[in-house]
Amino acid sequence: MSLSRKIGILLLLFAVALFVAYFFHSSLLARYAKWFHLQNATKGADAIICLSGGKFTRVPESLRLWNQGFAPLLFVTDEKPRNSNLKDLELSNLKFANEVTRRMKFQAKWDLLPSTKGGATSTFDEAQDTLDYAEKKGWKKVILVTDEFHTRRSMLAFSKVFEGSQIEVQIAGVPNEIFDAMNWWKSDSGILAYFSESIKYPIYWFWDDEPKVVENN
Repeated sequence: MSLSRKIGILLLLFAVALFVAYFFHSSLLARYAKWFHLQNATKGADAIICLSGGKFTRVPESLRLWNQGFAPLLFVTDEKPRNSNLKDLELSNLKFANEVTRRMKFQAKWDLLPSTKGGATSTFDEAQDTLDYAEKKGWKKVILVTDEFHTRRSMLAFSKVFEGSQIEVQIAGVPNEIFDAMNWWKSDSGILAYFSESIKYPIYWFWDDEPKVVENN
């Protein structure tokens, strides 16, 4: 095959790729985002663990699951302060969860999941804290609550940390009011969320514990 013919084929393939991307980008991007979503929470868990991060979405969803009888206990993880000198200016995860509970008029009680490192800095840290406490309490099943785009990576980290234990881990993903899988590329927050997961997931997949690429101190 001549060089000119090879170049012609490559140009044709490139044109086809552009055509597909242009006319089917919505479907392709939606499928891409949905790959990051997991949802398998069922009733009968010992506790609901609300992971740190998007507290405005995760706390209400945790309360909804609690109210529907998915588990009797509610926990927030202990997150390391971003600035220890100013931490008093921001509601802690526990105080925020209690305030949301009051506004939603639920009679739920929250507890803080103890941290072994003075506060979690990653999902791996939260997984280790959960495992340590769950084994101490003799739990059989826990439900994680986090944002939809964060569910697959969260389960990956927890699966690695919980490997060999007899404790089942399930997860509930919370929709976002600003973006979802069908329109995430139309907002800055959606692009940041899914592009961030695109980078972090391979890193979590490669390491079996806290990734050492960046020190989370």
